[in-house]
Amino acid sequence: MRRAALLLAVLAACAFAGTARADGDPASDYLLGTQVFIPFDLKLPAAKQAELTSIVRDANKSGYAIRVAVIASAYDLGAVTSLWRKPRQYAQFLAAEIQFIYKRRLLIVMPNGFGFNWPKHPGTKEYAALSTIPIGTSADGMLESAVTAVQKLATASGVKIVRAQTPATSKSGSHDRLFIVLAAVAGLALAVLLRLALRRKRP
Repeated sequence: MRRAALLLAVLAACAFAGTARADGDPASDYLLGTQVFIPFDLKLPAAKQAELTSIVRDANKSGYAIRVAVIASAYDLGAVTSLWRKPRQYAQFLAAEIQFIYKRRLLIVMPNGFGFNWPKHPGTKEYAALSTIPIGTSADGMLESAVTAVQKLATASGVKIVRAQTPATSKSGSHDRLFIVLAAVAGLALAVLLRLALRRKRP
């Protein structure tokens, strides 16, 4: 089962990577089916990545809809490297790319700052909250800053994030994580196929 899941994930990642590079930025494809984009080449402990993923998941479950993209290098922008170190402009660009699936809050984390976009909302309050958060220069620091940002943004909007309890590690837990991975890959595949289908319909 694990080998099958790994093979499926690798094949999906290869397919999506090709699509992402051809059509622009990788995050615009991954955020169609997931709540967080973390570059695969960003060397981070699994626990750090899980911390960001869980806080974003819990924020959404608590009523604060948000998706997050961590952009650690120009390479992570695919074909739109001109937006490197321009988090605010990239937030607008990415929001437009995924708006046919997702039209709520979007947070961008780059080494030099945050970007935020929520269509038809000024974002003034959000940028005021983000201005108080320093961004670490390391990969770990960027993820820690992203976690803090999600928490502060939710608080600024009057939403208390209810954290889900982390289940104890067990064989059943491992099986559950396996099915979650498979479900996430399948959902991402459907989202990308939908996007390609919609693009073919455009004049």
